[in-house]
Amino acid sequence: MSNFRVSLVVLAIALAPTLRAQSAATIAARVASAPDGEVRMTYASRPNACGDGKDAVAIGHALHVYDSMESYGSWSGFDCARGPARIALTVRDHQVVALRPHVGGSWPATAAALDLGTVPAAEAAKYFLSLAPRLTASSRRNPLLAAVLADSAEIAPDLLRLAGDGAVAMETRRRAVRFVGVVGGPSVVAPLTALARSGAPTTNAGDVGPGNGLQSAAVGALAMLDDNAGLSALMDLARQGSEGVRKAAVFWLGQSDEPRARALVRAVIDDEKETDAVRGSAIFALGQGRNETTEDAAFLRNAFDRLQSEKLKDRILMTVAQSDDDSGVRWLLDKTRDEHQSIEVRRKAVFWAGQGHASAADLVSVYRGVREPRLREHVIFVLSQDDDAAAVDALMNIARTDEDRAMRSKALFWLAQKNDPRVAKMIAEIVAR
Repeated sequence: MSNFRVSLVVLAIALAPTLRAQSAATIAARVASAPDGEVRMTYASRPNACGDGKDAVAIGHALHVYDSMESYGSWSGFDCARGPARIALTVRDHQVVALRPHVGGSWPATAAALDLGTVPAAEAAKYFLSLAPRLTASSRRNPLLAAVLADSAEIAPDLLRLAGDGAVAMETRRRAVRFVGVVGGPSVVAPLTALARSGAPTTNAGDVGPGNGLQSAAVGALAMLDDNAGLSALMDLARQGSEGVRKAAVFWLGQSDEPRARALVRAVIDDEKETDAVRGSAIFALGQGRNETTEDAAFLRNAFDRLQSEKLKDRILMTVAQSDDDSGVRWLLDKTRDEHQSIEVRRKAVFWAGQGHASAADLVSVYRGVREPRLREHVIFVLSQDDDAAAVDALMNIARTDEDRAMRSKALFWLAQKNDPRVAKMIAEIVAR
């Protein structure tokens, strides 16, 4: 009896790969034999997957909202509940032409849908990976998401192989790389680093975000690995990769809550040997990340006067304007008045102060305190972009009373663009004189 049991175990182990292959083939065969319409299946999802049962699906640091948005990094803003993965496939002429993943919730009652019931998660993952290269551009993202959702499926090697297949659409390859960061562990650090170091530059010089190339996708995947498994590699790439990779690396380091990562980003900003493109990405990352600290904000403001590049100064002005801290607006207004700055920098400072919700009274104070015509004209323009009654009042006052005729004309021009009965009355009075 003992030998018989051992033989059964050995036989089961020996047959396991064949049984798995048959199971995946069975899913494909069942779908292929289905009539035109909707085919459904359900399987266990990973512990870090959740959804709203409808359009939104999240797994780890990846968020997908059907069929309009996907993001990688931090996310928030909706109730995300655990539950099984539910996949709705659209079949036409025995081929899958689209699919829609859900997590949680339940199927609506639709008599025409064919429900395959609950299928093994690992085999569902293999099936969806096989679909990824074949679907049209509008649906390529969804098979990969469906595969990644599958509980306990070891698919990181498959995703890396898919990423390296030059016959597959680039969009699909990039998503495969990003998803390696969602499902991979320490073992994927080396191949992701090698991919990040391969190929041509991955971003345009004017971009400040992480970029869309395979190399940038690999950098992002390193940033998404659990337990900061990719952090050391990411820090090396920030200093030793191509320019595009360095830009992507400092962007992702700026999203980290690790002090050493953010310290490196600050060092990049101060590094005069680094390119403006990389330093600009570092400024953007340090000020835009969800983990921005008081220390980071103080660093950016102090760095402003050390910078020689007006492009980088503008990046700091923009970053400060997007802070919720009222002291940021005060600082921007101070830079507008700072005669040690160029007129162009001061014009940008007043623009970003307006974007940062400086009050009309603040802007009028700047207007009254400066004499340079280009700067005063720009204050008028910034006031014109605000439809608040106080801003309109300020423009009307300039149009009526300013000593400079050119400034009165500028204010009147922008007032004429507004649909405000007070403005129409004032213009009629001016014309009647």
